[in-house]
Amino acid sequence: MLSDTKIRKLKPSEKCMPLRPDKYTDKYGLQLFVRSTGTKSWISVYRFDGKQKSITLGTYPFMSLSQARQANTEIKALLADGIDPKNKKRQDKLANIHAQKFNDYALDWLAERQRNVKPRTYQQDYNRMHKDVLSHFEGIALKDVSFEDCRSMADEIEKRVNKNGEPPREVTRRTIDLVANVLKRAKRERIIEQNPIDDLKELYPKAKSQHMKHVDISELPGLLQAIEGYHGHDQTRLGMKFLAYSFCRTIELRMMKWSHIDFANRLWRVDIDNLKIARKHVVPLSDQMLAVLEEMKAITGQYEYVFYHTGMHQPYSEEFINNALDILGYAGKQTGHGFRHIASTNLNELGYMGDAIEKQMAHDKKSSIRAVYNHAQHLEERRKIMQVWADFLDLLRDKGEVVDFQTARQQIEKSLESKQPEPLQHTDKHDLIKALLSQGITIDELQSYVDKH
Repeated sequence: MLSDTKIRKLKPSEKCMPLRPDKYTDKYGLQLFVRSTGTKSWISVYRFDGKQKSITLGTYPFMSLSQARQANTEIKALLADGIDPKNKKRQDKLANIHAQKFNDYALDWLAERQRNVKPRTYQQDYNRMHKDVLSHFEGIALKDVSFEDCRSMADEIEKRVNKNGEPPREVTRRTIDLVANVLKRAKRERIIEQNPIDDLKELYPKAKSQHMKHVDISELPGLLQAIEGYHGHDQTRLGMKFLAYSFCRTIELRMMKWSHIDFANRLWRVDIDNLKIARKHVVPLSDQMLAVLEEMKAITGQYEYVFYHTGMHQPYSEEFINNALDILGYAGKQTGHGFRHIASTNLNELGYMGDAIEKQMAHDKKSSIRAVYNHAQHLEERRKIMQVWADFLDLLRDKGEVVDFQTARQQIEKSLESKQPEPLQHTDKHDLIKALLSQGITIDELQSYVDKH
């Protein structure tokens, strides 16, 4: 017979092998297997219908000697009633599976997903699960989930129409995908025979994209004036201005970090690492964009992100620009993403290099090697484009009307030429030395350079 003292001292012997563990007998068919890994497993050996069989009860020390003996006694009682314990175990497991609730299984799937996806993706799934899924499937067993249950969930989401009477179609489709993934796992594990949500998305086709909604050029001066006069949070006003000047993606604005800003070289090194595939490119900073960043320093300079919600302690939400534009009266007429379309169209009208415009729009495929290595291509031309575009927007805002493109270009570029720094050979020596000292060069370093040359 075994004892706790003896079991604790047991270790794999020299003869112990992965497929041939050491075996120690207790009584009434209860055995302890000591495996080569050191794991100690309780095994109940019995005969049924003239055949010797065995069933694993648990592992030591999670199952103690007394608990193993009790489990073995229960097996003997089943045998006395003519029941095969192994079949009983399978039946009990199947009964537990059939009784399992969809919500419990879905939360288990969600916990597993957290280990395999990026935090942003997990958070989106978590929010959808708790907002639209769990409340709808409350009390429904996993095996009983029907097509009608899933459709009813989708219909509830569709009822949340916006002020234009449009349902949140993309939310509906993504939530259907979420439930479908849970049920796919259940099907793979043979818990259910078929996925009842198959083909449901076809009943909710994609809505026509509205994300590039933008005003006509004739309305642009009024929009820029409205943004300048916005009375909400300064961060939101500055965010709208920066988006117009930079025509970047809204997510790039939201995820901008102070560490991405190269003030010395007037560059924003966009590095979005929370998309499915990282996107990297460079945005030259115009005078106006730098001015916005200087204002933002006083608000969020101590935080990691530039456009950081200091109340919520996180970057601003996806809709903070669109919500502000709605407040300004541009609902259904202008979105944050629409500034990209305005810039692309009108920069071409102004006659700038198409390749440089496309590079500035960062239209390279996210996964292409060329996009990663050539993100600074046409940089000098793009610097000019960014400054001209910012000056063009300011001109429209200040005049309150559309200016002839070619006249505007000539006027702006003439102004840029006047801002060009004087050649070094024409610069006053004292001014040059002052400029070097202001950049951190020491007197000793200057003297050392003079001595060497």
